[in-house]
Amino acid sequence: MSPKQICEQMIARLNSPDDYLGILDDEDRVVQILPEPEQSRYYIEVPLEAAKASYGRYVDREELLELILHLPGQLDERSIPGLTYKPW
Repeated sequence: MSPKQICEQMIARLNSPDDYLGILDDEDRVVQILPEPEQSRYYIEVPLEAAKASYGRYVDREELLELILHLPGQLDERSIPGLTYKPW
């Protein structure tokens, strides 16, 4: 799916805390999007299995859509500004 299609078709489906969306790059690295509907926000994170940690932060819907539309081709903890380290 294109970034525009993801914004138009998938984000509206993130309605409960049990929902999530994963976006993969060409090397199967992922950015995960987890909704927090009661707080009207989303948690975005880049998990790093080898480090047993992830980098993430909270965003509102507007910022989420902008981030998706401008995601780089390669995803890592430096791909999205402002991510914070969180060990598992």
